[in-house]
Amino acid sequence: MSTPIKICPECDNLLYPKEDKKRKILLSACRTCSYTEMAERNRVYRNEITHITERPQILRDAYADPTLPRQKGLKCPVCNHPHVAFFLINPTINFARMYACCNPSCCHNWRADGQSIT
Repeated sequence: MSTPIKICPECDNLLYPKEDKKRKILLSACRTCSYTEMAERNRVYRNEITHITERPQILRDAYADPTLPRQKGLKCPVCNHPHVAFFLINPTINFARMYACCNPSCCHNWRADGQSIT
C-alpha cells in the first residue's frame, strides 16, 4: 500500500505532511512556496506485516539505543558492567522483560528469568 507522491501545482516541488495544530488536521504543504491543501488521508505512513517466517532476533546493538530505559542496580551477569538497558517483548501471550548489557564489547542479552539470549 503505497501513497502517491504529491506535487505542488504552483511550483512543481514535493508536498510534505504538515500538522495544523489549531484545526487539528493534516495538510500537504510545499516547503518552497506557501501552497497547502488538506491531506487525502489522516495517516502519513503505515507498515503492514503480512506474515512472519521466523522468530525475531534480539538486536546486538540494543545497548546503544538511547531511547531504551536503563535499569539501576543491575549488573551484566557476563562482564559485571553496571549499566543495563531493558525493554519488553511479546514472544507469546505474556510480555517478557529483556535486558541488554550497555558494554559495547559484551552486548549480552538476557531475559528477566535469567535465561541467556546471546
